[in-house]
Amino acid sequence: MTELPMGTLTLLFSDIEGSTVLLHRLGAHWGEALSAQREILRAAFAEHGGTEMGTEGDSFFVVFRSAHDAVGAAVDGQRRLQAHTWPQGAELRVRMGIHTGEPQRHEDGYIGEDVHRAARIGSTANGGQIVMSEATRRLVSDLVDVEIRDLGHHRLKDLAGDELLYDVVAPGLIAEFPPLRSLGKTAALPTSRTPLIGRGDELRSVYSLFAEQDARLVTLTGPGGSGKTRLATATAADLEPNYPDGVYFVGLHTVDRGEHMWAVIAEVLDAGTAADGPPSGRVTRHLAARHILLVLDNLEQIKDADEVVSAVLSAGPGVRVLAASRRPLLLVGEHEFPVLALALPDSADLDVTRPPAAVEMFVRHAQMVRPTFALNAENQADVAALCRRLDGLPLALELAAAHSRLLSPRALLSRIDNRLGIGVTAADRPERQRTLGATIAWSYDLLDETERAVFPRLGVFRGSCDLDAVAAVAGGDGVETLDVVSRLVETNLVWVDDGADGEPRIALLETIRAFALERLAQSGEGDLVRLRHLRWCTAVTERMRALLRGPLHLAGLDGIAAVENDIRAALEWSLQPAGTDGRERVEAGITLLNVVATYWYRFGDVAGGEARMWQERGVAVAEDVDSEPYTVLLHGLGIAVLHEPNIDAAIALFDRELAVARRLGRPDLQARAHNDMAITLRDGGRFEEAMSLLRQSVEMARQAGSALHEAAALSNMVIVFIDLGRYPEAVRAAEDAIAVDTRLGDAWGVAVDRLNYINATLKAAGPQAAHVRYVEWAPDIFSFRDKDMTVELMELGASIVAGLGEQILAVRLAAGADAQRAALEISRPTSEQRDMDAWMNVARRSVSERDWAQAYAAGKDLAPEQGIDLVRGIGADNRVR
Repeated sequence: MTELPMGTLTLLFSDIEGSTVLLHRLGAHWGEALSAQREILRAAFAEHGGTEMGTEGDSFFVVFRSAHDAVGAAVDGQRRLQAHTWPQGAELRVRMGIHTGEPQRHEDGYIGEDVHRAARIGSTANGGQIVMSEATRRLVSDLVDVEIRDLGHHRLKDLAGDELLYDVVAPGLIAEFPPLRSLGKTAALPTSRTPLIGRGDELRSVYSLFAEQDARLVTLTGPGGSGKTRLATATAADLEPNYPDGVYFVGLHTVDRGEHMWAVIAEVLDAGTAADGPPSGRVTRHLAARHILLVLDNLEQIKDADEVVSAVLSAGPGVRVLAASRRPLLLVGEHEFPVLALALPDSADLDVTRPPAAVEMFVRHAQMVRPTFALNAENQADVAALCRRLDGLPLALELAAAHSRLLSPRALLSRIDNRLGIGVTAADRPERQRTLGATIAWSYDLLDETERAVFPRLGVFRGSCDLDAVAAVAGGDGVETLDVVSRLVETNLVWVDDGADGEPRIALLETIRAFALERLAQSGEGDLVRLRHLRWCTAVTERMRALLRGPLHLAGLDGIAAVENDIRAALEWSLQPAGTDGRERVEAGITLLNVVATYWYRFGDVAGGEARMWQERGVAVAEDVDSEPYTVLLHGLGIAVLHEPNIDAAIALFDRELAVARRLGRPDLQARAHNDMAITLRDGGRFEEAMSLLRQSVEMARQAGSALHEAAALSNMVIVFIDLGRYPEAVRAAEDAIAVDTRLGDAWGVAVDRLNYINATLKAAGPQAAHVRYVEWAPDIFSFRDKDMTVELMELGASIVAGLGEQILAVRLAAGADAQRAALEISRPTSEQRDMDAWMNVARRSVSERDWAQAYAAGKDLAPEQGIDLVRGIGADNRVR
């Protein structure tokens, strides 16, 4: 294999914008287009000295020794792509991101923050656009054949601080693009196909509440379909210049409790990761010094939403909230702004040049599907009656107008009157909601047989989904997914927007989703569709979990986060008592739970308790069956119980795990069970017994050919050797574990092993030798954003700097680690506490009580990334004092 370049490198990420849509459009020709794209870009990259690191689907990751070469390759590649004739006249556009840095070598690739930064920059670009970082721009500022255009500062997901971004303007390339897809910009607000109609006065009034009256909380209230979200996003777009730290849209329609609401807000704001503490604390710290507007949409179903909003507003004086809800929050200082129906005609006689808002909206949407439609003397009475019949509700008007391609206003009015007369919704609902329900039902009735079959199935998705998800869950034999979705979009039953990757995301408004679920229940195929939905969740999560152990783990985190609410819905449905006919459902639910539990423990935002809750529920509904998924469930719950710590309960669960593994005759599963029991005994101080079990675990893993379980046991051997005071053996075990995980290609496993290696080196060779490895490896370890590893990095850093004589810094780091453990509800094992105390006692002897107290108080707010950087920043000439 060609030797990989080292040092300062320029990284390029690319992918096709809207590739799924192209796939469906081109059908059998997609392979031809994909191959041509790869051939064109490979040639351009190779001609400029690029080293191709990976190709997944339609994406590339390429490394260049020179920034000039990277930009030259990107420009040449884009020119050739634009000059190529694509099948069926399609337009294929590739987006590219470029960043220069010093990525860390890992096996036959690269990992680290610079890789993440380049990938995030690429994800902000539009098709045909080349976006670069300031680091790259400085190196190519002397280019004479291209223009480097300043795009301003942007916040990128999972990366601290703002990033100054640029794009490339060159002859033969597209020059005009929509705004970048970065955090806090109006480009991130939901888009609409039409201008805001009939809400000019409301828009000015809500704008004035913030801009002139300095309101901190405005809640738009009204029934479903009244246009609250549309008014909120339009107002937010106008207000963006007033908020230098950004305007953020937080969709909450899938949330039902406060802790999940905090998690969604943290995700949208990119307020750190679970390794930085619970989402409530991260959000409030993030907001404290910012002048920012949050648009919180769909609050009515969250029972403690008022408490969350109150805490958000209390986080900082510059925070403002524009909420959309069917009812007010009833908080002090809240400005409730009712969103009424659109203005209706008083009579059949209309001024066709200045019609009332409801009529204008109907006409505008009718013209979208029938360009020749016009309001005139012949149809104005029917249009006026139709708008009054639909109560001026924007959503009802849009749904009705979507059928104007075939039906005249009089025909629409007749059919809607017939449907309203049937009484398709509950009689005790408000009149306007019955009107809306009837309109939705009427639109549904006009679908063809295939569309009526697919539409109710879409109701199982808790959030938006892509076309592949629709095909997997709602499709069927012979169903052309893109055609069906297009028809549903035309009838306004389905909403579609571009995702961050340029792919369409399909979603249903909550009012329409409720109707879809009603129809799904009536169809008799509800359980079948929900099982397909569950298996789709499992497949997506398995793919993303595989990425969590490699250099693209941020993509894995994004992928799981995107389906997290769907996962919860699937678990809620599946983990019910099985009865006589629910065994398949329960087993499928346990399989999904086992896949996602690791993610929740390592990265989840709900304080680690969510996985534990589902695991307890899974054990309660599952029978003691001899199956691998059941052993995984027992393993996961046992680890959770051990973290409490509850050693006796953990031993009982691991005994059950081992018994099932033995009955199955599976040495690999027995190896894991022995490993589990060993770490439990270790936490109980029974080190020799733990070591004996770990040796058995290694032997069984090797017998089974399971390098994964072998590496896990070797990694835990390091810790137990340290407990036993056998430090040179601990170092050798760490080296063995690193070697096995490296062969596996398990970057996350290598990170764990390296953390253990640094600890063993500290004991065996002292703080100087440990500090050398810490400086080298800590950024890669931290880049995984693993909660446990992050806390341990801070603690290990505290011990190292205490040994190096940096006592005040040691105290600050210890305080930061204590705060993290308290926030994350992670207890410190006795042996680790003993080691920590030994090093901190060195610091305590050198620091006065007053200085200790001040340093400890200051350290409580020390962010993990900042603390790790402080440890790495200690000069090489430090000596133990």
